[in-house]
Amino acid sequence: MRKSNLSALVTSIFCLLFVSCSSAESIATYPPGWESWQEVKQVMIYPAASELPQDASLFTQEVFRSFNWLNNGEGSSVSIRVHPNKREQYLGGGPFSDGATMVAFAQDAEIIFVIEHIAGQAIYGSYDTAGQDISHRHPELKPESCHRCHTSYREHCSHGVCSMTSGHGK
Repeated sequence: MRKSNLSALVTSIFCLLFVSCSSAESIATYPPGWESWQEVKQVMIYPAASELPQDASLFTQEVFRSFNWLNNGEGSSVSIRVHPNKREQYLGGGPFSDGATMVAFAQDAEIIFVIEHIAGQAIYGSYDTAGQDISHRHPELKPESCHRCHTSYREHCSHGVCSMTSGHGK
């Protein structure tokens, strides 16, 4: 099969997966063992009662609006962890090879946001700490919501990964 045909086939399969799963199910798979992946960043999702600075970027406002409901509106610390095989790709700003790429573990809310790559495209999932798909629990946990935000803010997100833009590593 020619490379262009293979690329078209992979893109078609990705689109079918995205459309068929976008109703409520995570597309990215739960990555067992993510707890042992290296933490590259620690961030905070601020409580709903927080006031953003007047000069907060649109990206910051979107993140706040999308996730301030976590942990009953109390916010959550978030640990960003990168798959061991993707660390160099992360440090280089992507692109990413196929497979699990990273997780963002909202510790206080006990939610694991997963990014996986297939054929160069980022796909998303939301899980609890037992590995159960929870994307149906809130509109912002659905893969299409993740995809919309991660592709809308390309100046902050590289190859579908938004945490890379403000410093790498610890």
